[in-house]
Amino acid sequence: MILHKNNYVEIIYEKNNSLIIDKFLSTTEKMKNEEFKKEMTIFAEKCEKYKPERELVDLIDMKYPIVPEIQELVNNNIFPRYKSIIKRMAFLMPKDLFVKMSVEQTMEEEVGEEFTKACFDNEQKARKWLMEK
Repeated sequence: MILHKNNYVEIIYEKNNSLIIDKFLSTTEKMKNEEFKKEMTIFAEKCEKYKPERELVDLIDMKYPIVPEIQELVNNNIFPRYKSIIKRMAFLMPKDLFVKMSVEQTMEEEVGEEFTKACFDNEQKARKWLMEK
């Protein structure tokens, strides 16, 4: 079920798998910091409402580099909202090296480190890992 969709992101919920998918699109190249913050807030709201145990973060096509002040905001204001809901988080990492580094830095922050997470290069492997527990 599609919970949210716009030019930058798609949020999909699979109730039978207790899985929420946050898919960032290649159009994120034009995304502004305020728009990213808004999308992350919407994602947190969807987690609070649907309470999925698993998250698949599809960043393969993401072109938005997460700047340090946004990394901090995500760790301080967004992750705490759903860290007790999400049990496992799988990442399909971006192709863009700069964007990939910014994602890694975000997840290495204090709250980001608390998630049980793993990175993958294809969706099938990510889904298999997510469903293990």
